[in-house]
Amino acid sequence: MMAVRGLGIGRLGLWLQGRQPAAQNMAPDIPPGRGPLLVVQASADARLAFSQVQRRLARLRPDLRILEVGHLSPPAAQALMAARPAALLLLGADLPAVLVTAAGRAGLPVVLAEARLVADDAAWRLRALGRRELLRHMRAVLVTDPAAQATALRMGAERGRVALTGPVTEIRDPLPCSEAERSVMAQFLRGRHAWLAASVPASEEDAVLAAHRAALAQSHRALLFLAPADPARIDPLAERIEAEGLVVARRTLDEDPADEVQIMLTDGPTEMGLWYRLAPVTYLGGTLSGDDAAARHPFEPAALGSAIVHGPRTDRHATEWQQLGGAGAARQVADADALAAAIAELSQPDLIATLASNAWRVSTGGAQVTMRICAEVLDAIAAGQP
Repeated sequence: MMAVRGLGIGRLGLWLQGRQPAAQNMAPDIPPGRGPLLVVQASADARLAFSQVQRRLARLRPDLRILEVGHLSPPAAQALMAARPAALLLLGADLPAVLVTAAGRAGLPVVLAEARLVADDAAWRLRALGRRELLRHMRAVLVTDPAAQATALRMGAERGRVALTGPVTEIRDPLPCSEAERSVMAQFLRGRHAWLAASVPASEEDAVLAAHRAALAQSHRALLFLAPADPARIDPLAERIEAEGLVVARRTLDEDPADEVQIMLTDGPTEMGLWYRLAPVTYLGGTLSGDDAAARHPFEPAALGSAIVHGPRTDRHATEWQQLGGAGAARQVADADALAAAIAELSQPDLIATLASNAWRVSTGGAQVTMRICAEVLDAIAAGQP
């Protein structure tokens, strides 16, 4: 009896959602062409996912016509269905009642991806009951995290239609470098503990140099690749390092990291693909002080197998840092002393390998999730075509 009552209230909630004012009362213009039509609605929190899915689908199915729509009125949704789309893809937290209902009436397969369902979605309030009813129309529900997966199941989605994919993350191609240059440089590094401090602002130079002294105490042949955020700092830094009794080489002078060299000053932000490949450990500058105007994206070293160390100031690229931290893919340090301790500790290959492997999985996971969404969409299109 309760299930029947819940279903009726759910339909009432669905009806009320459908009567809410819509932003668009006219049917959208249909893209020209003869290929199948995919209708997409993406919520504000899923713009990155839409961009990446759209690009990948265009490569996989060049004849596919992709139409992004906003919230439609019932007449506009019905007019859109008259164009005989092949499938509907929803990205993000929104479940547009009018569009999903129209798709259901037209027998259109619906895929919900990047679904960030929350606990309130499984409540027994009117709005939540309406969302439960909408979820019954989904051919596939691809969720971002275990909590969203549990919520989808509590909402009544069939277990076989719910899949935990993780979130779509930014896909960044690995930075390039000259393989000949990398090979030559690698000859100098055999048996040495090397690490990179990338885009280091002047405010963090003391902390980075202190961390390298700690690394030298752990391994007297340790080598630091130091990339100042401001290339104008290269010559003053070289003079300071030499005055402190350390041996320095400068990339700008075409010098090599010979065995006696303890710090190699790179030429600032250039050739980062080379340094990430050579250094098993990377500290990303700006994250200790918050002086991060020149901060590098954390997926850069992650995609090239370099373990990442960072400070607490991660407002820039906050989402990516959160993903790395949640996967145990980066080492956060609180201050300069903790940075020194972490760099010294990360001379152990097994610790480096674990961090680097986890980081690589996170940085490349966006491509895998995007492909999973695209596969579901193409299956839905095949199912929706006569």
